[in-house]
Amino acid sequence: MSALPPVTLLYGDDEFAIAEQVKELKCALGADENAAMNVTEFEARGLSFAQFRSVCESAPFLCPQRLVILADLLAHGKNDALPGDAPKDLLTALIEYLPALPAFTALLMLGHRKIPKNSRLLKVVRAMEGAVVRECTLPEHRDLPRWIRERADRAGGDFSAAGAQELAAAGVDNPRALQSEIEKLLAYVNWERPVMAEDVRRIMPAAGQADIFRLVDSLGERDSRQAMAQLHRLLGSGDRDAMGVFGMVVRQYRLLLQAKEILELGSSSGDVKACLGLPRFVAEKISAQSRRYSLGALERIYRHLLAMDTAMKSGSDGQVVLDVMVAGLTV
Repeated sequence: MSALPPVTLLYGDDEFAIAEQVKELKCALGADENAAMNVTEFEARGLSFAQFRSVCESAPFLCPQRLVILADLLAHGKNDALPGDAPKDLLTALIEYLPALPAFTALLMLGHRKIPKNSRLLKVVRAMEGAVVRECTLPEHRDLPRWIRERADRAGGDFSAAGAQELAAAGVDNPRALQSEIEKLLAYVNWERPVMAEDVRRIMPAAGQADIFRLVDSLGERDSRQAMAQLHRLLGSGDRDAMGVFGMVVRQYRLLLQAKEILELGSSSGDVKACLGLPRFVAEKISAQSRRYSLGALERIYRHLLAMDTAMKSGSDGQVVLDVMVAGLTV
């Protein structure tokens, strides 16, 4: 077993990446019962420094090192601020104690937010020999295809560039959920070939969201040819009938209208995400699309779609109604 770093500080908003690295450090300590007995986990809330130091200075039992994990280290907002329930002197005492940490203790500190560069904690840890500081941030949407292919490679499989792009466009921006979809798709192809875009569309119902985005993009750009092509692609997939596709379009424009109302108040795509309960990527995309329309235009389109909904439910040919919809929205 290789020695663990004396101090490791993991922080950022990617809780999945942090959890994976915590698991790796625990595994590096050892897989037997002796190793498990030498792992102690604390939360900063309600923790006294005396209790923390007592564990750090207890020699490991039948194991070369002890792993002490201090989670929920930093509160949101203030620089080097502890959670409200933690003793106010804990962080100060911790920072002063780090250089005296026993050699047999490996300390892992976790903070689920960004730490400012001028943080005292950050400076002290970086100055320690052998210490590891790692910021774990959620991947930007533009980086998701590369992230997907890297994760697939680590899992012993492969994604084509188009397959990774299709999965990235499906609106799943939670890394843990995305990892689950990657594993599901690799199992679908039995790890025998790269996952293709067609596989993603076949296995993931949410992949249709990407086609709806493309359709609405084309409608917003008044590109009737591209919009019609996207419409018939959705219909030709066999996953949804005309009524199902129309329902997705209505939902999309309802979200555009709601997002526009939120943005008109001076809010951001983050507020759209919170108010509408959308994944980050979907909220950003909806916000961008809504800016192509005035609020009045979206209200008129939504009223028109509701009238078309009545026509479809009254027995009108769904394919014809959808074609008329595209023609009417791209003039």
